Amino acid sequence: MIRTVLGLGTAAMDVVLQCDSLPTADEFALIGSEQLLSGGSCANMLVTLAKLGLNARQIAKIGDDSFGQIYRKDLVNDGVDDRLLITVPAGQTMHTYIFAAANGEHTILANMGDCIMNLQAEEIRPEMLEGVDLFYTDMFPSPPAIALARLCRESSIPVIFCLQCPPEFMNSIGVTDGEILEMLSLTDLFIAGRSSYYSLTGIPDYEEAMAALYHKYPLELGMICTAGDDGAAWLDNTEIINTKPFEIVPVDTTGAGDSFLGGLIYSYFASGQTKQKAMDFASAAAAIKCTQLGPRIKADVKMIEDFMSGRSL
Repeated sequence: MIRTVLGLGTAAMDVVLQCDSLPTADEFALIGSEQLLSGGSCANMLVTLAKLGLNARQIAKIGDDSFGQIYRKDLVNDGVDDRLLITVPAGQTMHTYIFAAANGEHTILANMGDCIMNLQAEEIRPEMLEGVDLFYTDMFPSPPAIALARLCRESSIPVIFCLQCPPEFMNSIGVTDGEILEMLSLTDLFIAGRSSYYSLTGIPDYEEAMAALYHKYPLELGMICTAGDDGAAWLDNTEIINTKPFEIVPVDTTGAGDSFLGGLIYSYFASGQTKQKAMDFASAAAAIKCTQLGPRIKADVKMIEDFMSGRSL
């Protein structure tokens, strides 16, 4: 069973703007509140793992601006090891503007800054994997993620690759399709949303798209699709396992997918649950996050188990 997870990926500050509804083009909406919160998909997932009792570390570059200072402090306070977090002098930390509506819907605008994508493959060292049981990445950025995945292959460390953003967006920030496919070839478990599976295969039905991609890349642990209101599906070489969302009244869906992934990794890799039980636990973690403001979950294992008790999917 795993105890320590290393994550390479998004480290960001989120400017969260609460509003009654998301305006369409040329419309107005009133901002009810503004919050500055630490986020970033990879970091949110690692915080979930820390809340669930695992050791979590992050590799990323941040600036020495106010965003970077707050980010590091919050990461440590949330229980994540920051020893591999690199501060760039005079650097600008990645930050986002999140418009969160009362019904839980949200829109995100990202300012990449000049740090997050400038981590180089040459800066990756084998000793970064000392004591690590599992490696997770969203390819922010791609060269060092691929370098670490290669080292993991040599050391038999499982690799989870989450294509958090569709290939088109990844291309816009300098990640090539070739790098995405190379990372896929080095991966044990691949996770993406419906739009990413469609982009990678051209197949609208996400379960059919997963099957087509798995035929080309028969990964050791298969592939997962996070499908929003439709729940999630896990395809391996024997079956497809589905989980549905728990019924809740959403407050803020930001970070729900990250909490899902953290719950899944904890339940399957650390707790040794079956794929079905791990998916259901992950769905519960995501549901709890949706009832909380901000991008990071505030829940431990007991809270998630209590939430699941008496509820059916």
